[in-house]
Amino acid sequence: ALADEALADAATSADQLNTLLVQRYFTAQLAERAAALRRRALEGVRAHDDAAQRMLKAGVIAQVERLQASAALADAQQQARKADDDARLARSALLRTVHVASGVGGVRPSSPLFVSSEALPPLQQFLDAAQSHHPGLSKVAAKRRQAESLHDASEALRKPQVLAFGMREVNTSGKPNWVAGVAVRWTLWDSIDRNALAESSNRQIEQAERTGAQAQNDIALLVEKRWLALEQARRAYFALQPGLELADEVLRLRISGLKAGTSTTLDLIDAQVNQAKAQTERAQAAHDYVKALADLLEACGLSEDFGKYRSE
Repeated sequence: ALADEALADAATSADQLNTLLVQRYFTAQLAERAAALRRRALEGVRAHDDAAQRMLKAGVIAQVERLQASAALADAQQQARKADDDARLARSALLRTVHVASGVGGVRPSSPLFVSSEALPPLQQFLDAAQSHHPGLSKVAAKRRQAESLHDASEALRKPQVLAFGMREVNTSGKPNWVAGVAVRWTLWDSIDRNALAESSNRQIEQAERTGAQAQNDIALLVEKRWLALEQARRAYFALQPGLELADEVLRLRISGLKAGTSTTLDLIDAQVNQAKAQTERAQAAHDYVKALADLLEACGLSEDFGKYRSE
């Protein structure tokens, strides 16, 4: 039972490490995506800043519009630098997780962020999996077996102890001497209160049973909470699609408007920034989905099955 408890602790640690690896792997993916979007937005803002400078010299726009373009460029530069720093930190965290030195080749994540377009399997499926695979329940069961074994050992001391022994001795005459016998020991009076010890061990068994029942309820509640969080993250991802389409359309209109003279440079810059923001928010929603999936599988004791759900 002690060995089973140690195995359950090891399984818990393994599940936690798998979840941590998933989180840091896809956080690095999210950070790289955000940095790329910020760099692209910066290039667009810089191009429009140069255009604003030329338009000011030509007398097409006022000084205030030129200053607005300069302010937008400064903000875009700051956001791009911050995104690059975040991406560098995320890469470092991933390297440390897989124990790779920063100067040794590095790790380049290849699996992109993802969100399943299909609805989740029913909650009951995950609840059943948790009851069968969660290492916490295995640990509680091992604790109960330990308490039961201690109780049996304590009760055994009340019973007679029977033992057999034998010895064979070879002497110089060549004829061996044999000794054999049976002994019985039965404690009729003991200074230790065996009834109190038995009651104490029974209470430990009851405590282990109550702990097991509470653990089952807590794990079931945790699984339900994380299942709902995963479904909410999936719906949130697809709910952002109209906003992204709107940002793309506004940018297209602002580009056309600038050519026709109905939009300003600042309008176009705002549209580009809003598009980058919408794309970043959707990538963040995909990251939330992946994290919620890893958390749910950990709660079910199925962390090693993450790749299976990703492929689906």
